[in-house]
Amino acid sequence: LLTEYERMSPRLKLELIDPARDPARAEAVQHELRLPIRSPENRVIFAANDSAKAINESELSILDLSGFMDTREARRTHFTGEQLFTSAIVAVTEGRQTKVGFVIGHGEHKASDTGGQWGYSKFANILQQKGLLLKEIPLAGTNSIPADCRMLIIAGPRTPYSRDELAKLREFVGTGGSLFTLFNFYSLQRPTGLEKFLADYDFEIGFNQVSDSKNEQSGQGGLLLVDDLGSHPITKPILDSGLHLLLPRSVSFPEAENDDSPPGSILAHSSDAGQAVGQIQGNKGSVEREGKIPLIAAKLHASDGQPPARLVVAGDSLFLGNSAIEAGANRDFASLAVNWLLEREHLLAIAPRMVIEYRIELSPTEMTSVTWLLLLVLPGGTLGLGLLWWRRQMKRS
Repeated sequence: LLTEYERMSPRLKLELIDPARDPARAEAVQHELRLPIRSPENRVIFAANDSAKAINESELSILDLSGFMDTREARRTHFTGEQLFTSAIVAVTEGRQTKVGFVIGHGEHKASDTGGQWGYSKFANILQQKGLLLKEIPLAGTNSIPADCRMLIIAGPRTPYSRDELAKLREFVGTGGSLFTLFNFYSLQRPTGLEKFLADYDFEIGFNQVSDSKNEQSGQGGLLLVDDLGSHPITKPILDSGLHLLLPRSVSFPEAENDDSPPGSILAHSSDAGQAVGQIQGNKGSVEREGKIPLIAAKLHASDGQPPARLVVAGDSLFLGNSAIEAGANRDFASLAVNWLLEREHLLAIAPRMVIEYRIELSPTEMTSVTWLLLLVLPGGTLGLGLLWWRRQMKRS
């Protein structure tokens, strides 16, 4: 793959260094790039403009660990080299790291949390692989959003935001900042204020839980397999896959009037068997809506004199937690959404390549035939040809 990159661009030069055979060159390169000299595994290093990005060998594969407890084997399912290499080239040629903020202070998921369901460290690792600089950003008090922050992630808040905090978010969006907001069922009984805030941008966040009798996973209550994805740059690469969501809330737009184009794009729906069940006081347990329920949406918001802001809103935040991000196309969706929010359209079409496994199935009779072929026929035939050749040589002499 790296050779293909070199053939495509005369500006890219490839050098292979074996630290065991040429330790002096390996040490010189790593010292020049200010990287740790000792590395426990092979790695690919991209360098330009006094900037370097290293990709470790272990990052190039997505592993299926579902059967690890039984077989002690991790199956390699996808190769992510093209995605990581292109992202690394973008990172080192931009000249500076793009800053992304995780909003904290209201019980949100944290990038540093390695826990299971609530931890977001795996999602944070995806962002770091893209060369992004992550920063936790509290909005309370005199804290402000850094001017060089390109995108904010608000993942699963559970307590209300103040008026001043929402004003800071409104100013951020008004200057063209991108916003990735994810809700979950924990905040149903205590609105965060983001619901009304996002209504100003035409998003309708439901105070409900969406079920889907057609696509719910058996034995796992509330876990939905969502395979009805919209035709949007974020979801086009994964149209043949599905997302795994846990008790999502509905996320929709008001119906367009007079055949006008809708204000945004729906990225994911439930099946036509979906139900949105109200979960707020006075309406708890009542069915608000039936049929295809929108669950994730995206929108471009134009501001006067500013570049348009990009917003993605999901009705579930747990599907990007450490326990669920490897399920279905959840990881791919996270990566594609971030690329779209940061206007990295050239990366949207690059998806991990599936590793295809080939297996030969033989019946016991066929296995016996193959065994005799390998143990008797092939060695016997070789011996016979050798004897014939020896006899001919003997006759000639």
